[in-house]
Amino acid sequence: MIKIITGQAGEGKTKWLIDVANEKIRSLKGHAIYIDSSTHHRYALAHQIRLIETVNFPLQSRASFTAFLCGILSANHDIEVVFIDELFKLTQCHLSELSDCLEDIRKLSDYYDIDFFISTSCSKNDLLQHIPSYLIA
Repeated sequence: MIKIITGQAGEGKTKWLIDVANEKIRSLKGHAIYIDSSTHHRYALAHQIRLIETVNFPLQSRASFTAFLCGILSANHDIEVVFIDELFKLTQCHLSELSDCLEDIRKLSDYYDIDFFISTSCSKNDLLQHIPSYLIA
């Protein structure tokens, strides 16, 4: 399952994602991963959530981000949910590439039975043209 929250900068996407992560961890039997390009949110997440700050990883494309996700998933077979904060920033994708990027993530989600919650900085109307079935807010 993939769920996406959209909005412009400052609209509360990260807070929402952190709140959902902290709530979900209470009922998980496996592990939760939170991928963030920033180091600012480490104290907002429950300590059971594995925070991966990407500032020290050379993510420069959709392909490198997909490989990064594969590396994370191969290292831990108990991951149940992955939170990705600011997909466009992490993948350096443009809106026109979003469908392909989400297809890569969907394949991982289906194969490993992992839920993905993703935030993106764009308008809901822009996303409705590309991937309406994934939107939650």
